[in-house]
Amino acid sequence: MDHPPMTLHDGEAVTGSSPVRARPAVRRFLHREPLTPADLCMPLLVRRGETLSPVPTVTLDQVGPAVRELARLGVGAVKIFAEGERTDSGGDAASASAPLIHAIQAAKDAAPDLAVMTETCLCSYTSSRACVLTDDHGRYDHRATLDVLGAQALHQAEVGADILGPAAMVDGLTGHVRSVLDAGGFRDVALMPHLIMTSRMYDGCRAAMNAAPRGNRGAFQVHPSRPEQAVAVARRMVEEGADMILLEPALHTIDLLSRLGADGQVNVPLVPFCVSGEWAQLTHSGTRAAADYLPDLIERLAMYKRSGAAAVITYNTREAAQHLVRLPRPR
Repeated sequence: MDHPPMTLHDGEAVTGSSPVRARPAVRRFLHREPLTPADLCMPLLVRRGETLSPVPTVTLDQVGPAVRELARLGVGAVKIFAEGERTDSGGDAASASAPLIHAIQAAKDAAPDLAVMTETCLCSYTSSRACVLTDDHGRYDHRATLDVLGAQALHQAEVGADILGPAAMVDGLTGHVRSVLDAGGFRDVALMPHLIMTSRMYDGCRAAMNAAPRGNRGAFQVHPSRPEQAVAVARRMVEEGADMILLEPALHTIDLLSRLGADGQVNVPLVPFCVSGEWAQLTHSGTRAAADYLPDLIERLAMYKRSGAAAVITYNTREAAQHLVRLPRPR
């Protein structure tokens, strides 16, 4: 039996097979926010001074005000990177007075309830900008690398960091940092190691933080043609104590997000990182007006959430959050 098309109050015909969208009360009942400010994390690239940069950066004095604004918008977290002051054999990577430590303190002082993520890595602290230390013959020194990164992680936890991000992707790093934290009384500090695909999408951030490698960093990353390696690395990270896993670049790891999460490969939250190259593409390197790219941005962030992301790290967090807090519910 044929049924005449239903109409909305304004006379628009409903031609779909379901009448659900014709009832405002039902649409409101079924509505689920695909994305909220609490789902977002803002990377803060902390520089010693204000300089021209290919991506947004802040000085140490600007960390507090920036974090307070993000907290006011309901943003869930910030992820802090900071430029090292010395770059000789690890420089001040393991120093309790390194710029990163001061930045963490500033963020926690400004908004104690906002989650603070860190980068546990050496690329801003070595003369070669490598993520690892080498011996006198230029060979990778595994033990020394673990020791420095463990000490760095402990200092980050001592000043209030909530989630540490082992990013060097060296064997055993997650487990080593976990053991150092546990021994230091920080069993409640979470670990989110980075699962990094080799890509040129990081170039903007590396240039801004003076961390562009003088050599091939691919040996400590996963080649885009090796998804099976990425799965194996993720499983090993979980076995070593990872509480969650960061995937980067977000745009190039969307298949891994679905594969690792929906397929049950790992049972921890997955957090894609929309890296500097994605920011540059979306904003035309900061020259495009936010009103022009906001629809694309929100759709992209919602897609990551829909694909299984527990949260999303993006340089566009502030604009997205400002938009979302004003977004009306469906009528």
